[in-house]
Amino acid sequence: MRGLVEKLGYLINPMFLNLSSENNQLLAFYFHGLFETMRHKSMNHIDPQQNMTVAQFDEFVEYFLDNNYAFICPEDLHSKISKDQRYVILTFDDGYFNNMLAIDILKKYKIPAVFFITIRNIIENRSFWWDVIYKFRIRQGHSIEKVRKEQNMLKLLNYKKIDEYLINNFGADSIKPWSDIDRPFTETEVRSLVGNPYVSFGNHTFNHTILNDISRDEIKKEFDESNRYLVDFTGKFPASLAFPNGYYSNDTLKVAEEVGFKYAFTAEPRKNTLPVNNGELIRLNRFMANPKKIRNYGSFYRLGYTPGTLNSNFKRFIDSFKLQKTIVRNKQ
Repeated sequence: MRGLVEKLGYLINPMFLNLSSENNQLLAFYFHGLFETMRHKSMNHIDPQQNMTVAQFDEFVEYFLDNNYAFICPEDLHSKISKDQRYVILTFDDGYFNNMLAIDILKKYKIPAVFFITIRNIIENRSFWWDVIYKFRIRQGHSIEKVRKEQNMLKLLNYKKIDEYLINNFGADSIKPWSDIDRPFTETEVRSLVGNPYVSFGNHTFNHTILNDISRDEIKKEFDESNRYLVDFTGKFPASLAFPNGYYSNDTLKVAEEVGFKYAFTAEPRKNTLPVNNGELIRLNRFMANPKKIRNYGSFYRLGYTPGTLNSNFKRFIDSFKLQKTIVRNKQ
């Protein structure tokens, strides 16, 4: 069904876009890693996570510029929004060194991006735990389905339990990066980007902790520890936060505001309608970028959904329709 939705979308979406106004909307996207080439992707040093090549990222940016989207940073939401314009915010999660590959593209098009970095990985030069699972299990011949199941299981654990699991299953050296493809930024590299007009850094917690099922004190500690290093690295308090895995709770939102963040990003795949109310700036929607050909796929984003979300909505509609028919039949 999803494949059918995608195929039909390529044909139908442009017709809807011709009839609709795309102004007063903000599309926020998140990326993880970038590959220099497809050969680097095939090396399986990191979990692909819908990661693009540099060439695909260039095409992605160019597509939205061609369709009259302006690229902004979160702070612009308070000062530079026009009711007759459409906008994009670019974000990169986690803090991969390979994100440096984006810098020349940002400079080429004179557009900004926010890099949400996980501090512990940077100061300890640790591979990200999901990449450790992926690269070792793939090398062992496991299926991607089995890898995903293991990763999803680990998301339920705190970072100390995950550390223990990695050591027990892959050895103490398993956290060491294999190459520039899977390693995080270094502190020096982060500092080297401070002052770049197209780069800003945001909080992605200290340990990449999932925030929706921990105490307020633990949430605050994750934010505060990360902010301490971010202020040291960049010289200023971060305005923005991205929730790891996009997960959050009411406590997460409250603590984020109390700590002083002005903007926070989820992973809920929907467009943001402008102007964004102050209360919603701390819960901005983001789409995960997709490496498929953007000129076929971008119309889904511009209409405010993905094939997955559209397919889910369609299935809910069909299920509701069937339920109503059953209720009517039972009354007869």
